[in-house]
Amino acid sequence: MPQTRMYPLHSTLGFARLGGTFLRGLGAVLALTAALAGWAQIVVPNISGTNVGLYDLSGNAINSSLVSGFSQPFATAAAANGHFYVLDETAGTVGEYTTAGLVVNASLITGLSVPTAIAVASKGNIYVANNAGTVGEYTAAGAVVNSTLFTAPSLPRGMVFDSGGNLYITSYGTGDVGKYTAAGATLNASLINIAGGTYGLAIDGSDNLYVVAPNTRIVGKYSNTGAVINASLVNTGGFTPFFAGVDLSGNVYLSLNGSNVIAEYDSFGALVNGSFITGLNNPGSFSFIAVPEPSVWALLLSGTGLLSLVGVIRRRR
Repeated sequence: MPQTRMYPLHSTLGFARLGGTFLRGLGAVLALTAALAGWAQIVVPNISGTNVGLYDLSGNAINSSLVSGFSQPFATAAAANGHFYVLDETAGTVGEYTTAGLVVNASLITGLSVPTAIAVASKGNIYVANNAGTVGEYTAAGAVVNSTLFTAPSLPRGMVFDSGGNLYITSYGTGDVGKYTAAGATLNASLINIAGGTYGLAIDGSDNLYVVAPNTRIVGKYSNTGAVINASLVNTGGFTPFFAGVDLSGNVYLSLNGSNVIAEYDSFGALVNGSFITGLNNPGSFSFIAVPEPSVWALLLSGTGLLSLVGVIRRRR
């Protein structure tokens, strides 16, 4: 019988973190309530398979080809409305899709120049990094805010926001992890530096960063000030990691592209399941998506007329 794991909520009106994605200050209590109380699912792009699959938190396929027809789906990101975005590197586009596989807008953002990383800010704006390092900002409706907001080091591969709205970007070219404001100001272009290049990037509920260094096959854990927590949290041995995610328990998930799997490790870096998700085809940057499940949450009307939330985030094992 599957077990239910209970996750504490960070804050009723604060934020919930699932992998590299957080939901914060959405403005609508009902939308936030549904997201906080949702079942988490994982969206995985298959770079060489031209499709995107959907999986539960036991690694089981819900639909291994949920959406197809991409040229080179390199990365995904969770949208504030429960949908997800797919960044197509070759087509130079970002599309929006539902977890039911419905196309909301396959050309939400177009005209990008070899985009390789995507992140969503707390208010829903989309940030896209191109291979040359240019970072652009767009609204959730796809409108251009600033297509050249700032320039980070070349070959960006991972990009996440912390709870304070700061943006972190890896560079496979320089080995840096840079820290920037949402307005594009540089806080520290070399907050973390790892020889040989940095690739995937994930962030947990305490704003700790998980940095993938594929050339050394190491994943390190760092604070958001760049302090080393564990420079070798995970050593994947003979398998090369590229992209990362972390759940609310601190379990780390890594794409091992040579074997076309996503592996799971515990918060101490020990291998839990080397075949957590299998049958992939050069997996790209994957995302955790909060899917509403109203049966496990309740909205309560307080004596002052304010809405408060009682909810849980559950994980099946």
